[in-house]
Amino acid sequence: MSFRKKIKNNVPRVALESITTLVAGDIKTGKTRLWKEVTEMHYVKPEEALLLAFEDGYETWELDEIIPLHAEGTDKDLWKVWEYFKKDVVPGLVKEAKEGRVAKLIGVDTADRAIDACTAWVLNDRKRKYGKVFESIQDISESTGGKENGWTALHDELKSAFDTLKNAGYGLFYLAWTKERETTLYDGRKFNSLELAMSNTGRKVFASQASLICCLHNEVNILNKDGEILDDNAKSKSGKVLASNFHETKSMMYFRPSEFIGIAGGRFTDLPEKEEYSAENFLKVFEEAVKGQLKKTTTSVEDLKKNEDVEKQEKADETAERMEVISTEELMKEIHAIIENMNLAKKTKAAEGFEEAFGVRNYLQEKDNPTNLKKALEIVKDAAK
Repeated sequence: MSFRKKIKNNVPRVALESITTLVAGDIKTGKTRLWKEVTEMHYVKPEEALLLAFEDGYETWELDEIIPLHAEGTDKDLWKVWEYFKKDVVPGLVKEAKEGRVAKLIGVDTADRAIDACTAWVLNDRKRKYGKVFESIQDISESTGGKENGWTALHDELKSAFDTLKNAGYGLFYLAWTKERETTLYDGRKFNSLELAMSNTGRKVFASQASLICCLHNEVNILNKDGEILDDNAKSKSGKVLASNFHETKSMMYFRPSEFIGIAGGRFTDLPEKEEYSAENFLKVFEEAVKGQLKKTTTSVEDLKKNEDVEKQEKADETAERMEVISTEELMKEIHAIIENMNLAKKTKAAEGFEEAFGVRNYLQEKDNPTNLKKALEIVKDAAK
């Protein structure tokens, strides 16, 4: 029974760059600041933490390692942001992981804007494929008569890119927005809770894969004039409810769901409900959570980290080799999809371009040559204009 050879003992991951983390919060709750302070405290070298900025929330902070992806496109051509991320950044990071890893932990600020960019890319890609403008992801499903599900296409595109980075041995640290949502139970009762602002498709990619989910929330304590916390509203002698003139706001990090916080938790058992906002407290919670998972192993945390580094390098090598094959297949598909929607005149123009570049009037003999396939893609794009 060969399956027995596949059985192994699993040791919990102990390094921050060995897991996927999700930090969620409303606008201006300190998501980017937490990334900055946690990484500066945790890593000796600044280049070990790289922030992929799908928006400009970092602009007021001194940060050393940022790729400003948002600068690659505007709202009108937002697809270019994902195009650059997908075709330049991801392959570059995979290659770097194989040949000489620099970054260990990759931040995504924010996952919501990454979804927006990916959505724009899928719409633009399907426009080229079908020769039709799609107004929304749902429109892809409806306009193709069920030939393709737009939401599935978005999910697969999102997941593929970030899974590639994860498989190359990078830790992922997602930042995301929250919003208050109303939920109706089966018996008709309703409640409000703080949840991720993204769609279910986004949650499947970002929340489902996270081992540690932290929700940032500002709590308000109502005080009396002596600075004591009030558990109930003050009342006048006549019984009228009085609003206090005193209060304090505290930024809190939730690591477990509460009666209002819906998005928090993860795969660790030893997590507090909440801690006051700070990089020190965040790292303390993570370290204690890691220790809580190590019940049987006698190997030290430092040695476990070294073992993880070896495993990451093996995965990085495998991912780089696999990506070379996949990228070739994707280039072939992209070229074919463009040619399929060309008229005869444009196809003739493309054939002339192939003959000039490769000596023959097609590109199929270049199927094992990524460099020439990229040339072929540029030829068909130019001919399709």
